[in-house]
Amino acid sequence: MCNMSPVSPVSPALPALSASPVRCHQIHHYPALLIQTRTQETTGPLTLRPILPQDEELLGELLNGLSPAARRNRFHGAMKVSPTQLRQMSCVDFRRQLALVITAHIDGAERLIADARYSVLDDGLSAEFALVVCERWQRLGLGAWAMQSLQHAATGAGLEWLNGDVLQANTPMLRLMEHCGFALCPEFEDGPVVKAQRRLSRQARPLPPLPRARHGFRSWLQQAWLGRAMAAVG
Repeated sequence: MCNMSPVSPVSPALPALSASPVRCHQIHHYPALLIQTRTQETTGPLTLRPILPQDEELLGELLNGLSPAARRNRFHGAMKVSPTQLRQMSCVDFRRQLALVITAHIDGAERLIADARYSVLDDGLSAEFALVVCERWQRLGLGAWAMQSLQHAATGAGLEWLNGDVLQANTPMLRLMEHCGFALCPEFEDGPVVKAQRRLSRQARPLPPLPRARHGFRSWLQQAWLGRAMAAVG
């Protein structure tokens, strides 16, 4: 469950005046066309929109409210996200980076319940993606909604590939990637990681067909993992 921590009380003391002005993050072009709304019986009204710098505190509530296992799946380590990292994640340039959040109103206040983002790589044609959905809001189709919107935005930005690393034990995420059209390939060199890759443009080289498991999805992953390990040893 994603626990929403209470807001700390604000001290009544007036802040000291700074000798130099504080530099504010400027958004050159906010992609408002990416905003979507959806209403479901089980969730009520939801909004998918690009992130704003003002979302820093809400993003911290989402990420640091995850269970250690969920944070490990997202960051490949049960780390707490620092204020500096939260500031960087909420202040994106919408050129080399894009972050989409899904919001809901809980107890009369807006809360972030999902975050999907990509960062363009040096080749300018591919980007690495990441996704997290608040645990109490999973299995409601929000991950698929966020990933489909992220793919649409990446295609519109002229990207040709989306790539991501998923822990082998994160079976729900792997199933979502397969549902969203990503090819999956266990990577022996990177430890217990599965590479997820999606071709967005017709001009890019097509991916090899995704193998189908005879004894279930997780069985295929284990067999593919063992095959890569034996090849490396041999």
